[in-house]
Amino acid sequence: MSGRPRVLVVGPHPPPFGGVQRMIGMQLGSSLKDEFELATVDTSKGNLRWAVENPTWRTPFYFVRDLGRLARALAGLRPDVVLVHAASSPSFLRDWAFMATSRLARAKVVCHYHGTVHTSFPSCETPFGRTSGRILMRAAQRVIVLGPTYQRQMGAAWRRRLAWSPNTCEIALYRSPPARVPPWLAPGERGVLFVGRLSAPKGIYDLLDAAPLVLERHPEARFVLAGVAENDAMEPVIREEAAKRGVAERITFLGHVEGDDKLLAYASSALLVVPSWTEAFPLVIPEGMAAGLPIVASAVGAIPDFVTDGHDGFLVPPRDPGALADRISRVLGDEQLRRGMAERVRERAPREFAIEVGASRVAAVIRDVLDRSG
Repeated sequence: MSGRPRVLVVGPHPPPFGGVQRMIGMQLGSSLKDEFELATVDTSKGNLRWAVENPTWRTPFYFVRDLGRLARALAGLRPDVVLVHAASSPSFLRDWAFMATSRLARAKVVCHYHGTVHTSFPSCETPFGRTSGRILMRAAQRVIVLGPTYQRQMGAAWRRRLAWSPNTCEIALYRSPPARVPPWLAPGERGVLFVGRLSAPKGIYDLLDAAPLVLERHPEARFVLAGVAENDAMEPVIREEAAKRGVAERITFLGHVEGDDKLLAYASSALLVVPSWTEAFPLVIPEGMAAGLPIVASAVGAIPDFVTDGHDGFLVPPRDPGALADRISRVLGDEQLRRGMAERVRERAPREFAIEVGASRVAAVIRDVLDRSG
């Protein structure tokens, strides 16, 4: 056995390719594997509708399966540190059980928390959310959140010192896109890209409401939607809503895309739009910046930590289609402005969102935990 500290990473692996799955995959391939002896417990459900994890009758069976996997890994590996990737709301009770079990096995625990402040628990907005956060997060020696705003707000609410590490992406992939013409863009058209779940909380209906206003000023715009709805029944509903607004012919539904198709969607677009009502810190923002796309995003979650209004793109209030349309139109209507924003985000991406940037922050937290007694 190597002399490196043993770290057990607990969380969902790809496929499918959700944000947390991607982050775990990037961590496992980073310099963490050189500094630590890594092992994993996979909690993935293997469902393409990766962005929604609503409890079902299968949930208890998945929990028993995953807890069994964790117990076997703890007994066989005897890790020094268990790194648990945790979600918010009901899912956090499962993740808390993983952390508590790891503590009982005498491992030290780091919680990499992917939640936001608006959830019912653990959160910062209600007495119950704050109290549950203080109690449940005691299962971890250290907690990593997604940005400095969360570090301050959650740290104050939970009365503890937090670390932060941003979501990251494989920068080089977005700098060498496929050398082919996207079949969804006709000559002269300009892509307005949306990547994510096609659902109300992600702002998809706000984007559909904004589309006619944008097309009045920029008839060359084409809205490119990369993602799937919450379930099969909602897929035709989204298309019907586009038709009701009279913009169906100016919208392309790519569905779930990966690999070259996803890189091509970024490379061929003029800007990225993130109109969510709530967010933690969406992985699409590092991806968009790596591809050199100005960002038009809702000012929610940790997004304002990383997108400076008027510099890297524009921030808009959530649920405001008029403001969303105005900022999209400003980017499309001023090429000098768009190019300036594109240059700035391309320069920032490797400095702030490269995989090793996040890996170094996580490694520092693990080393800190190992250095502390108890």
